[in-house]
Amino acid sequence: MKKILFLFLFLIFLSCVPLFGGIGYVAWQVYAGNYADFEKTRIIDILSKETVLYYADGQSQLGSLFGQEHRIYVNIDQIPQAMKDSIVAAEDEDFYTNIGIDPKGILRAAIHNIIFKTRQGASTITQQTVKNLFGRKETDIYTKFQEMINAFKLEKMYSKDQILEFYLNQFHVTGNGRGVGVAAKYYFNKNVEDLNLIESAFIAGSVKGPEKYNPFTKTSVVAQEKARREALIRKNYVLERLLKTQKITKQQYEESVKEQVPFNQGKFQFNELAVNQIILKQLSRPEILTAIGANNVDEVGTMGLRLTTTLEKNIQSASQYGLRQNLSRIQIILNGFSAEPQSNFVNIQRPDLYGFYVGKVESIDKSSENEKVTVSFGIPTCIINTDALGRTAIIADQPYKRGKKKSLEALLSSIHVGQYVLTSVSKIKENQLFCDLESRPRVQGAAIVLDKGKIVAMAGGFSSNEYNRAIFAERQPGSSFKLPVYYAAQQLGWTVLDPLPNIRDAFIWQGVFYFPRPDHAISSLETTILGAGAKSENLSSVWLLKHLLDKLTYDQYLDLLSFLEISGKGKSLEQTLSLIANKFNASADNEIYIKSGILEKVKTDLLSDLSVIGNNRLKIFLRTLHYGNGFEKQEQLIADDKELPPKEKELRLNILKNNLLRWNKLAVQAKKAIESLNKIVGGDNLAEVDRDLLSSFAKTDDGNLVFLGSNYWKPEVTSALVSPVKLTPLNFDALLTYVKSNSSLLNSSSVLLDGIVSISIIDSINADLSKKWKDIQSAPALERLYWNSDFKYSLAMYYAANMVNDMGVQEPLKWVPSFSLGSNDVTLADLALMYQTFLSGKTYRYFNNAQPNQLLLIKRIEDANGNLLWEAKAKEYQFSDNFYSAPTLNTLRGTVTAGTAFVLNKSVVLRSNDDEIDKQLISSPIKVPAFGKTGTTNEYKNGTYVGFLPYPTSKGDILSPDNSFTIATYIGYDSNEPMVRKGYRVYGGAAIPAWEAIAVAIIKDQDYAEKLDWKFLHSKKAHVIPFDYGSGLSQVIVPINSGVTVSAQDPDDDEKSQVDNPYANDYSDTGQRLFKVYLQGSTSDGVFIPKRKVSFYNPVPPPSAPVISLGTSESTTESPEKQANSAPVVPVPLSSFSGKQTNEDKSSLDSADDEELPKARPGDKGNDDIPPPPPILQKN
Repeated sequence: MKKILFLFLFLIFLSCVPLFGGIGYVAWQVYAGNYADFEKTRIIDILSKETVLYYADGQSQLGSLFGQEHRIYVNIDQIPQAMKDSIVAAEDEDFYTNIGIDPKGILRAAIHNIIFKTRQGASTITQQTVKNLFGRKETDIYTKFQEMINAFKLEKMYSKDQILEFYLNQFHVTGNGRGVGVAAKYYFNKNVEDLNLIESAFIAGSVKGPEKYNPFTKTSVVAQEKARREALIRKNYVLERLLKTQKITKQQYEESVKEQVPFNQGKFQFNELAVNQIILKQLSRPEILTAIGANNVDEVGTMGLRLTTTLEKNIQSASQYGLRQNLSRIQIILNGFSAEPQSNFVNIQRPDLYGFYVGKVESIDKSSENEKVTVSFGIPTCIINTDALGRTAIIADQPYKRGKKKSLEALLSSIHVGQYVLTSVSKIKENQLFCDLESRPRVQGAAIVLDKGKIVAMAGGFSSNEYNRAIFAERQPGSSFKLPVYYAAQQLGWTVLDPLPNIRDAFIWQGVFYFPRPDHAISSLETTILGAGAKSENLSSVWLLKHLLDKLTYDQYLDLLSFLEISGKGKSLEQTLSLIANKFNASADNEIYIKSGILEKVKTDLLSDLSVIGNNRLKIFLRTLHYGNGFEKQEQLIADDKELPPKEKELRLNILKNNLLRWNKLAVQAKKAIESLNKIVGGDNLAEVDRDLLSSFAKTDDGNLVFLGSNYWKPEVTSALVSPVKLTPLNFDALLTYVKSNSSLLNSSSVLLDGIVSISIIDSINADLSKKWKDIQSAPALERLYWNSDFKYSLAMYYAANMVNDMGVQEPLKWVPSFSLGSNDVTLADLALMYQTFLSGKTYRYFNNAQPNQLLLIKRIEDANGNLLWEAKAKEYQFSDNFYSAPTLNTLRGTVTAGTAFVLNKSVVLRSNDDEIDKQLISSPIKVPAFGKTGTTNEYKNGTYVGFLPYPTSKGDILSPDNSFTIATYIGYDSNEPMVRKGYRVYGGAAIPAWEAIAVAIIKDQDYAEKLDWKFLHSKKAHVIPFDYGSGLSQVIVPINSGVTVSAQDPDDDEKSQVDNPYANDYSDTGQRLFKVYLQGSTSDGVFIPKRKVSFYNPVPPPSAPVISLGTSESTTESPEKQANSAPVVPVPLSSFSGKQTNEDKSSLDSADDEELPKARPGDKGNDDIPPPPPILQKN
């Protein structure tokens, strides 16, 4: 027994040795250890240590995270008691009584971690301060033990208030701001000492997750209101803690708990704040925090890291400058030139190139052709020369069209000596500054440049230190959203040469009528996807969305239901039908919608009839014919609408008259009238004739008998492209005389209803519809739904919206008939991500557990010694079949060569940073192929341009989709008001100048002139750098609005119709230009038939997608092709060819984009011979 007792006591002694040893070690460290790192000067240095940001070159410094200029260090005696009490109540209520650690909390957390296998913290304010000061890369027992020792040291070295001071100066607030000083200024525009109880309680409560409670960074009203609600809840939580710890009275609590948080955003001058906001979001990714050894983003700012971004310095600078200049110009257009207040003037010793500065007008020279304004920045002066003044004058004259001379006189008369004006430094030559005259804009905008998801450049507004509109501002993209509809259409079996109606019409979905309008005069009843994209046709784009599924066979339609997870995956038929009913409000038993769907098929069959092809009135009749259910009620609503303009009201009422139910009633009346006339001709008694019924007859100039309804349908009202039918009314006697001498006309084939359509055509339509309806009634439910027009409309929009979300647009999209006109709010960054996918069907992913198509701003992270901690790796996968890229790129190229962005066809040319080379290149311009799409929203509230600029990666490289920058720009008031002045409207083309400035900067920065293969260019005799659309393509020349009639002849130069002013109405050009396209297809009997293909997009990144180095491109296997659609296509005569069809193993370079249609304008270099390279480059 004694031995057992001895053994027991001995074991207790052994177990206590480590404990007492540990206590001894801690005591020794605390009372005799090294305190060098705990000196206040050292702590301030640590708090001031910066994580430095670099441009993509890794050498040029961009800024820093939480740099000294981003803090407002506050001493403890400046902090109000309410703030100190609040932070203690929220974070560590025993702070003033504990020993720097919380033993109970540590034990509780340890038990929780063991039982639940999850981490639970037990940190006091002292421990959190230590962790933020000295970091804690690991979470093992040793590092936690060391943290405890450091907490004891801090407690020994400093008072509780001093420790609290350190803590209050290091927590993350927003963007690149830290500490309670920044929080007071940012949230409430106050100094710390002026904070009240409510404000203090909110700041204390927001420390652990400031983004959740911050309404200023939210991009929608809903998100802002949610943040305010969360802020209220968090503020009240802290108030409850204060009441519990008796730091406030019951009365103070009751008064404060009812109050909202009084947000009042303060202004900061943080350099590159817009960039830092995104960096902080990406730094918070778990994989990055793990790699750099940080627990949260708060720790990163003082780790002294080197963070290299994806931003290219010169392109970033050009993006900001190009956007700022464009916004200034639009401000002048909309509001005229305006001076600056003297208070904005600051002495500038060394103005930077492309910098914007307020200067004082020193002198004005109004000498004709040598006008000049000299501006002083303090010591240096800047000259605004004749060219610069002329540019501003022309801009200011846009709403007036007075001419350059008068507008320049008006501009100079508005400037006087001693006035303060905003300028930008456009050139510095031999220490002399040259400036442009600017105007501080109220209109705002953004720009972004992507390369495989990498953000190459980004400008969030006129100032780089404000709200980042490129990433956060949700705007309607307008017509730039037509492209995803065109892209989805190709996946669903359409080709870019299929005819689309371009006619005013009504679109009915879920019982709601929608009447889209064109933005310009319509020049053709039909167009194609190519033409609709180039000319930005609203009507055909809305029509295409409704008919997106028309090319699918029934089997392909079933595949689509399975793809969208409406059917399949173990769902029973009942579950599928229930889902369709709930999600799409659709039924397999809706007779009206099914008959409407059948009518669409009947109309399509009739449109191919030879008698219709040459008859535009019949074509309009068939293209806009509806079934007609609910139309009478809608007519009454429109007739009663007092706000609708009379002309628009007449047009809509006319559209509604073209419905089958009305035509059927009219046909019954006409047949009754014909029967009466036949009886009269046969000798019946005239007294028994209904003369009122017979008063509806008239005759056409070519002798056809016409039966008119009341307020009859007029195709010329629906479309101004057809002339009215000339009708002669027939009174009773004239009618009898006419029919007696033309009795052969008294039949259903000869009598034209409303002068347009014969009764026999209406009968034929009804017969075909009835036959098909009889067959379908006994068909399975899913087949009946296949004919349900409303369900197919919904399904088409659902497919397009899902595709767009999977391409990178993060906001949920409303699937509505105006979808293709950009009625959804999206960010510019998301729009650029979506467009980037059009290049080759690929998406890129850099982080786990996030959307499949991602942005990247952090290229690599190194520690202070240059050791690599983290580097971005891209996961690339094929989102959609590359088959669709060439047609889509052709569509976007057509916008530049023959459409709404024609100005870029002249301005995006080869340039160089070397002044001597640049002069030679300008004298013999060689175009760089640009691609894109303009976008204008309703009431001209936003203007957008999104497109591509391909780049060479090495010497002799060929331009291709795989290496292309995606550039997106937008303009618009933050208040979303219309951009109009005196009848002048700002269109989407007004976003082009910023895009153009970025493109030119890229051409210079990427050394295009050095990398091009000049021998190849010379051999091709091209005046445009060739672009490789892909292999196995045929070159075809197509009229802009048609895929039916083509010509091998280049058109004559149409100078009047070629718009080269981006601030002009970009839709005013209605010229019928031709342009080249490169498509897959085949020829048979002299006819070119474009290939069509049904292949749905792939929404899920395959697990085996390869990881590639940043900036490289490595293709994965294309998605398997779905069942091909065998529907007929519009033939293109072989005579359309310019060149031969290429073999499948050859590139489109053999018939590359080496000449533009139309021919070059006067002053341009034609396509006779490409000029030799500039002498300086002839070594190439």
